[in-house]
Amino acid sequence: MGRFERVVECLKRYKPEKIIVFGSYARGETDEYSDLDFVVIKKTNKRFLERLIEVAKLLDDDLGKVDVFVYTPREFREMMEQGNPFIEEVSKDGRIVYEEKGGET
Repeated sequence: MGRFERVVECLKRYKPEKIIVFGSYARGETDEYSDLDFVVIKKTNKRFLERLIEVAKLLDDDLGKVDVFVYTPREFREMMEQGNPFIEEVSKDGRIVYEEKGGET
């Protein structure tokens, strides 16, 4: 299993509704130094920083540079409606790599 697949498997343990890869990997512009960028969408009442800490604990130490941003479905939807440039980039260039059956988003 490659690095990308290993990261996705680690993120699935967080029980998200959706995992989206974005950035150079999603655009097919990677090289040996590329990091992996993900947005994870999950229903939770935890604060943003708490979510990031939880996800970081799931990632194996040998996976290299991985950036993960965790949003609730409502946060993601509201940022889309507000025209948030980061979320617009994720929506435009991102690829859904996992989606829970019956997910809200």
